[in-house]
Amino acid sequence: MSRAGDLYAAGVAANEDMRPAAGARLLRAALRALGDPEQDDEEARTLRGRVSVSLAMAEAEAGRLATGLELLATAAGLLPAQERAIAHAQRAILLRRAGRDEESLAEYAVALASLDVDSQPVLVAKVLVNRAVVHMGAARLGPARADLDLCLTLARREGAEVLVAKAVHDLGFLDYVAGDLPSALRRYVEAERLYEGLLPGILAMLGLDRGRVLVAAGLVTEAERELGAAVASLREQGSLQDAAEGELARAAAALLDGRPADARRLARAARTVFRRRGNARWAARAELMDLRGAAAGARTRVGTARRAEELHEVLASLGMREDARVAALVAARAHAAAGRSPEARRLVEVTGMRGAGLETRLLQRAARADVAAADGHVQVAARERRSGLTTLHRARALLGALDLQGGAAVLGRELAGAGLADALATGRAADVFTWAELARAQAMLTRPAVLGDEDHGAWQDLRALGVALGRAELDGRPTAELRTRRAALARDLRRRTWAAPGTGVSHRPASLSRVQAALDGAAMVVYLQHEGVLRALVLTRTRASLVALGPLGVAHEATSRVRADLDVLAGALPAGLDVGVRAARGADAAALSALVLDPVLSLVGDRDLVVVPTGGLLTVPWAALAATRGRAVTVAVSATSWVDRVGAAPVAPTGATVLVAGPGTTRGDAEVATVAELVRAAGLVPQVLLGDTATVGRARAALAGAGVVHVAAHGRHEADNPLFSSLELADGPLMGYDLLRLPRPPQLVVLSCCDLGLHDTRPGDESLGTASALLASGARTVVASVAREADEVALPLMVDLHRRLVAGERPAAALAAAGSAAATGFVCFGSG
Repeated sequence: MSRAGDLYAAGVAANEDMRPAAGARLLRAALRALGDPEQDDEEARTLRGRVSVSLAMAEAEAGRLATGLELLATAAGLLPAQERAIAHAQRAILLRRAGRDEESLAEYAVALASLDVDSQPVLVAKVLVNRAVVHMGAARLGPARADLDLCLTLARREGAEVLVAKAVHDLGFLDYVAGDLPSALRRYVEAERLYEGLLPGILAMLGLDRGRVLVAAGLVTEAERELGAAVASLREQGSLQDAAEGELARAAAALLDGRPADARRLARAARTVFRRRGNARWAARAELMDLRGAAAGARTRVGTARRAEELHEVLASLGMREDARVAALVAARAHAAAGRSPEARRLVEVTGMRGAGLETRLLQRAARADVAAADGHVQVAARERRSGLTTLHRARALLGALDLQGGAAVLGRELAGAGLADALATGRAADVFTWAELARAQAMLTRPAVLGDEDHGAWQDLRALGVALGRAELDGRPTAELRTRRAALARDLRRRTWAAPGTGVSHRPASLSRVQAALDGAAMVVYLQHEGVLRALVLTRTRASLVALGPLGVAHEATSRVRADLDVLAGALPAGLDVGVRAARGADAAALSALVLDPVLSLVGDRDLVVVPTGGLLTVPWAALAATRGRAVTVAVSATSWVDRVGAAPVAPTGATVLVAGPGTTRGDAEVATVAELVRAAGLVPQVLLGDTATVGRARAALAGAGVVHVAAHGRHEADNPLFSSLELADGPLMGYDLLRLPRPPQLVVLSCCDLGLHDTRPGDESLGTASALLASGARTVVASVAREADEVALPLMVDLHRRLVAGERPAAALAAAGSAAATGFVCFGSG
């Protein structure tokens, strides 16, 4: 008997830890240990009933639902009356996992009716946490939250730590369903901490749910990373239903990323699993994803519309309201594409949006725009798309993390692209400008959340790991363990930053007239991309002109070649090779200029230039092009961000001058010392941080509210997240995290070493990088290089730049004049 009891306890633990295959083996062994049922006494009969209840779950997870239900029927006859509620609750779970939600709710009701909350609080809490999942699946958020809140109260009072963890996890899922993504991610961080010591096997399920949230936030790369790892673990654990749900979430990520063929492949694989398990609800959901992939890949129009309408009826009959809405909208868009406006209009009009999620509301706007466009109502279509993007921008304002704000742009990519395409077709510059601003860099219009102190110790640990890693590399010691620890801690910290809530304030893009008025005597070139073709909208105070340029891919390749030439020239080359590389750089720069600049020069004239780039053009080294060398050029991520900065601060920086030199640079100390002399000669007292005084703490304190900051330090550019981009100081890295926590931002920051002007762009031209982190923190202007710089070029340029800044010149004009004699990668970002 004791052996059977031990095997039963081990089997239950395996089930709870999401290892149903192991659980089934242990529980079958427990039944064998119990021996002949005919010989059972009351204690053995009760244990046999309990084992059967747990084995039912393991069998159902392996796809043998009928076997599981038979075991529960057997258990009901073995358990004493006061424990039969457990069998009903387990039957409810199996029915829910099979998609039979209404039957599941009925079983939960029976279970709860036979339990007493005062004498059986833990059992009541278990039933509540599981019933909440059914409510969430049917979008009954109020009842779900009531169940989870009561479960959490009971579990905490009784010290049931596993139930506390599960309730926190499910409250996170509830927040996800309700659209509160930061809160969902915050709860997942807490749930992960609880699970690690109790049920590490459930971490894969938590990864699946986190991946779903990241898909909803538009962070496709991060979502696929989470989902891929979660699906692999769930398969290994034998959790076939959850693994298939993970594949379906991966399909959603692929569709969002513009890979409909991958979305269909993943959806079909998931559908096969769901059908094999007899789960009609999830099979229908997978069918919908397959259909969406077909519609996005090559709309079969009438055939797609017919399939979508049929699926709409199926989903509605299953009570899957949100999915039914999506199917109806897919059908409407297919009808509109086929020229069948009445049918499309009928489906759009009957699809109510009360309680609909963000993605569904955006899809409805796209469908209504399609119907209007099919009827020839171009302005109505534009209005619908603008309304959709406004909805998205409001949702984005609720996100506090900079990378989440940038990633959300992918959700509006189709609306923005269609609006821009229509505007380009009209050729009206004002319409093109409006859509260009709606489509790009909206994250820079909202300052990210200021991170609190609760994780400060972990960030300090990350800084210390970076220092230890650097020392190990220099000493030639193994670094694998340090790299693994650093990556794990960075991953954990990034997850925590996702939980930061936004301000909720959504800013409107600037109007064309406002931007033109601010240009004064300058010109602005707004680069646009559509269907692989690059165009430029050229603005002056009195004129707006649209110019076709050529293939975007060719421009990106030319930009990369010029930057590579500059990188090579930054090193010490033999005389013969140096001449050859300089000739190549000149030819490559001329080719780049011919693509992106020469066609607009007749409109720009000799004016100063404000450039609003797209994609890889964010890293064009403008000073390396003949037509812009010696010309003041300012690079802004959007026209709106530029005009806001220009109007928000005085022409000349006010506040202290801070000069910082990090360790290991060949010119840092000399550069800072020379600049300090210039500043003192102007009657100012700079704050100078050299050697051991150039610490993270002192630098961060000095940067707050500074007028001019000059940093000569090595840097690290992190493509995934600007929080982890850094500047190397005496005691470790000054990270983007530190910059975004400044109570008051510096006005002008000059980064003189390395290629810290590098950016990576997401859909919507949302940029990430060190310069991005500084601009996001509120800095007005950042001067940095997009390529490596030779000391003999950079040192005199930096000295001359500061000589001119002290004399009162604007940063862009000062940089242009200082660099007029050499082709460099230094760029002025922000307001100029």
